[in-house]
Amino acid sequence: MLDITKLQIADDFEDGLKGSKVFDLVRFDKPQPNEWFRLFDLGEGFQSFMKVIITTQPDASGEDQKYLLAPEIAATYKDYLKPYTRSVLTYGYTTRGIIFIWPVNYNPAYHNNWHESAKNIALAANNEWTQMQSDKVTKAYVHLKMTTKNQAETKDPFNNKPPIPYSSAIEKALVNRVVDSEDHPVIQNIGVKA
Repeated sequence: MLDITKLQIADDFEDGLKGSKVFDLVRFDKPQPNEWFRLFDLGEGFQSFMKVIITTQPDASGEDQKYLLAPEIAATYKDYLKPYTRSVLTYGYTTRGIIFIWPVNYNPAYHNNWHESAKNIALAANNEWTQMQSDKVTKAYVHLKMTTKNQAETKDPFNNKPPIPYSSAIEKALVNRVVDSEDHPVIQNIGVKA
């Protein structure tokens, strides 16, 4: 007969089932309005992060996705891969230990409140826990700073040290969405209507 008491685990869940978290997936998006986040310190603040060109195109199922374009691909196909924007690929994390690559858009030739406010929030996130929320009236993001008391009580899941290298995080965030040759499906499907 089965002795079900042998299947019971301890109340504290400390049964030797320890391990380390593996980061197979990295989110590629801006932080959500309910998330407190910071950017990793890679040594040179905001200047540590890569400037790139990103386009939004439908994938094979017709769903819009963001793709990173190699500079030569962007120069050759810029008229066919609209919309596209210049972005800074920031690398950050939330208080809950979610890591992400956030493409902070910028266009030095044109003022855009959304882009400017996002960049200002990203700059602040280099040094503090912050949140961002959309304000459609002003067409900008609202910057929320965590209180000093809450900052002191918040456990930093990574102590501001990246759990995986920046280049690995970008690679995991953009699986099959880096367009660096004319063989990529985004280039092959230019002009093809679904």
